[in-house]
Amino acid sequence: MNLYKTIGEKYWVLADQIVVSGSAFLTNLLLAKAMGLPEYGKFSIIVMIQLFILSLSMAFSSQVYQVTYPSLPVAEQQKLTPGMLGLQFIAAIAILSGAFGAWFIWQISGFKSIYFTNITLMMAAISTVLYVLQDFIRRVFITKVQGRHAFLIDTLTNAIQLIALLIAWYFNLLGQRMAWSIIGLSFLPSVITGIILLKPGKITFEVIRFSWKLQIVKGGWLIGSSLLQWGSGYFFVIAAGWWLGASALGALRLAQYIFGLLNLLLQAIENYVLPKVAAIKGDMSVYWWRLMQKSLLMIVPILCLLSLFAKDIFRIIGGHAYEQYTFVIYGLSLVYLLITIGYPIRIAIRSLELNRDYFIGYILSVTTGLMLAPWLIKTWALHGVLAGIFITQLIMICYWSITLQRKYAILWKSYI
Repeated sequence: MNLYKTIGEKYWVLADQIVVSGSAFLTNLLLAKAMGLPEYGKFSIIVMIQLFILSLSMAFSSQVYQVTYPSLPVAEQQKLTPGMLGLQFIAAIAILSGAFGAWFIWQISGFKSIYFTNITLMMAAISTVLYVLQDFIRRVFITKVQGRHAFLIDTLTNAIQLIALLIAWYFNLLGQRMAWSIIGLSFLPSVITGIILLKPGKITFEVIRFSWKLQIVKGGWLIGSSLLQWGSGYFFVIAAGWWLGASALGALRLAQYIFGLLNLLLQAIENYVLPKVAAIKGDMSVYWWRLMQKSLLMIVPILCLLSLFAKDIFRIIGGHAYEQYTFVIYGLSLVYLLITIGYPIRIAIRSLELNRDYFIGYILSVTTGLMLAPWLIKTWALHGVLAGIFITQLIMICYWSITLQRKYAILWKSYI
C-alpha cells in the first residue's frame, strides 16, 4: 500500500511540475509574440527581480522546511507549518514595503530610460507577494506527500492566467500593465484554496519564534547561497541586457523558456527526492549514481531533439526575426547537459546539509562570472554570455564534486 502511494505521489509531483513549467512556457511565448522583443525584454527584467525575491524566500522558508520537516517529531512538525506560514506573511509585508521604497527612489532619481507605469509596478509587486506565498504552499504540500493539492492550486492559477491572457491578446490589450494585472490576480484564488487545504493550525508568536530559530540554525548559509544562486544563474543574463540591449535579453530569456521541459523534469526530481533522501540514514552512494543515470536518460534525448530542430523551433515560436539567435539553443543544450550531470550532486549537497559548501560553490561561480563577464561579452557578444554561463556552472559543480568525494567519498563509491 505504501509503495502504491509512493508511486502515485511521483505522478502528482510530475504532473504539478508539468503544469507549472508548461504554463510558464506558454505564457512567455504568448507575451513575446504580443509585446515584441524589446518590450518582452523589459518584462523579463521584472521577472528576474521576482525570481531574486523568490530565491530569498525559499532560503528563509521552503528549503529549510523540505529538509527539516521529515525528520522532526510530530509535535514539532505541527509547529513548523503554521510558523513558516506566519513568516511568509511577515515577508509579504517586507516585500511590499521594499517595493514602495524602490518606487519612491525611482521616482525622485529621474532615471526613466526603462519606463514602467505606476500601475504596472504596483501589480508586479502584488504578483510577487502572491507568487512567493503560493510557491511556499505548493512545496509544503509536496514535502507532506500531498502532491495532489499542489497540482490543484497550480492548475487553478495557471488556467485562470492563460485564459485571461488569451482574451486580452485577442482584444489587443496585452501590454505590460494588463499582463502584470492578470498574472498578479490569478494567484489569489489558489493562495486562498491552498491555505484552506493546508489547514496549518493557529499562527501564534510561539510557532513563529520556533520556526525562526530553526531557520537561523539551518538556513544561515542558505540565505547567502540564494543570493549567489540568483547571481550565478542570472548575472550573465542581466549583463546581456545591459551591454547588448533588450532584444538580446528577450531572445535569451525566450530560449531559456524553450528549455522549460528540462526545468520541469529537474525541478520535479529535486522536489520529490529531497525530502525523501533527507530521511535516509546510512550510505547513499549507489542511490546518487543511479539518480544521475536516470536523469541523463530523460534529459539527453530532449537535448538532441532541441539541437537538431533548433532553427525550426525558433522560427515557429518567435518568427523569422529570431532565426539569427538559433545558436542560443545550441549553447543552452550544452549548459543543460552539464546541469543535468550536476543536479544529483547539488541534491546530495543539500540533503547532507553541507550548507557552507553549497554557499562556497556559488561564491566561486559568481566571482568567476564577475571577472569574466566584461571580457566575454565585449569579445563574443551573446556567444560570450553562453560561454560564461557554462563556465560558471562547471566551476560550481566541480567544487561540490570535490567536496562530496573528500567528505563522504560518494562519487568514487557510487562509481564502484
